[in-house]
Amino acid sequence: MTDSGSPVAHTPSNTLQDKMAFVGELLRGDPALTMNQAGKHVRARFGAQLSYHRLREAYLAAGGQVDTRRGRGRGRGRPKGSGRKAAGRKPGRPRGRRGGRSRENTLAKQALIAELVRGSPDMTMNEAGKRVRAKFGTQLAFPRLKEAFRAAGGKVGRPGRRPKPRPHVAERKAGRRASDVRAARARATLGGMPQHVVIVHNGGDIVPHEFGTRDQAESFTQGQLQRGVALTSIGYYMRQPLKINVGV
Repeated sequence: MTDSGSPVAHTPSNTLQDKMAFVGELLRGDPALTMNQAGKHVRARFGAQLSYHRLREAYLAAGGQVDTRRGRGRGRGRPKGSGRKAAGRKPGRPRGRRGGRSRENTLAKQALIAELVRGSPDMTMNEAGKRVRAKFGTQLAFPRLKEAFRAAGGKVGRPGRRPKPRPHVAERKAGRRASDVRAARARATLGGMPQHVVIVHNGGDIVPHEFGTRDQAESFTQGQLQRGVALTSIGYYMRQPLKINVGV
């Protein structure tokens, strides 16, 4: 009894001998019990499973019958060709609803592919295969399809090698070639030039002020107007690329 007055649950010993003995008790009480069911009873009673080899040993020692079959398998227990499909099929009849793997059916499919390619030279091999399946109900084997498609003049492309448009123009990086070095130097020079220039005429002097953003140039211009500089004395310029051809 516990302090609260409730009875204490009995916990059976969890030894190997106790589990194997329990398997023997189960078989004596129910000889038709399977080894799988016996293992589940062991786990339910002891809270832990018995290893497969020990479970099999105890099960056989108690007189249990172990089924050594691993499944029926295809065609097990009956001679080859005795199924319902084989019984209903006549000798020499092609398989499928509208054709099968007969030589005549293959030649007819290849003839259809040649006719399709002659009528539409831009047709792909995939589309030709779909047309064959739609007419005959079965697909043509890929090697035969490719053979007939090429013989008819169709162009077979390499999968995964189609050119894809670039989302942006890749910039040239500085490398060992002289042209790459000159291109990198030009980019560095243009990148260091100011984007926005504000020129102020003050008493005959021209003073340029360079800024990286348009907001900075506008803020500077507002400050000059508040100081009393006339609007006609302020000029604003933004650097633009020159689209001209220069011959050297």
